[in-house]
Amino acid sequence: MRFLATSVSALLFVVILILFYNQAKVADTKKKRLDAIKKRNKNDLQDEYEKPFMQRVILPIYQSLIKKVSSLFPKNSGTKNKKTETNLRHAGLQLAVNEYNAIRLVVFGVFFIGAFVITVFTQWNLLNELLFIFISMLLGIIAPVLFMKIKINKRQGAISDELPDIMDILCVTMEAGLGFDSALIKIGERLSGVLVAELNIVHSEINFGKPRKDALKSLGDRNSVEELKSFVGSIIQAEQLGIPINQVLKAQSEELRTKRRQRAEEKAMKAPVKMMIPLVFFVLPVLFIVLLGPTILQLVKQFG
Repeated sequence: MRFLATSVSALLFVVILILFYNQAKVADTKKKRLDAIKKRNKNDLQDEYEKPFMQRVILPIYQSLIKKVSSLFPKNSGTKNKKTETNLRHAGLQLAVNEYNAIRLVVFGVFFIGAFVITVFTQWNLLNELLFIFISMLLGIIAPVLFMKIKINKRQGAISDELPDIMDILCVTMEAGLGFDSALIKIGERLSGVLVAELNIVHSEINFGKPRKDALKSLGDRNSVEELKSFVGSIIQAEQLGIPINQVLKAQSEELRTKRRQRAEEKAMKAPVKMMIPLVFFVLPVLFIVLLGPTILQLVKQFG
């Protein structure tokens, strides 16, 4: 009797296992997937909350505000917009003209509102308050333009400094037997910088089917550095005439190093003239006070 009960129980267990095995397997798979999703979302939330308050709250609000304001500007292609687009490209800013204009408007509004709030909590007279608001408005107009000019000058200087070394590496790699495209790959793998990023863009455009001549012309158009444009023109001309590119690169790198040394010497010659302003207005008055101050005090004491 006991053996019969055990056999029936085992048989029922096997039948139940056969009937509900697939459903249990599906349910278990769903549970594992849900647990993985919950864990992944939890990690994402933890990573999100670990970010600074500026990146979590302020920056998204600012970006959404810029998008809404930029949609209000007309999408025309006038001369002024083309010039602004060229300046943005030279500065390396990945912004549309409308987005840049929206940023200028938002910065102007921030300066104006900030100045107005400051004047509310101060006890200045009306003339000083109006003067402060006017100066703040001028700063709000000038700040984005000045920022873009600084970015352009900084980027141009970085490209000019990196260009001779990049040309030397290109020349060495091509003399070692690599082609121009393979040399660009090696430079992108081993170096970093503004010019390296631009050369990576050139290589990507060539891989996507753009002719090398057009990709190099685009490189010259994106940057306003004369040395880089001369470098691009020399490579295109050498390719058209069948001249070995490494010889052109070697000659150009020597010329660029000479120009860079001349710029350094020019800056060194200008340094004493620039030092005259702080010397006259800040150093010499203090020196006169230290040297002549006791003598003047004694004279005043004797004849006063």
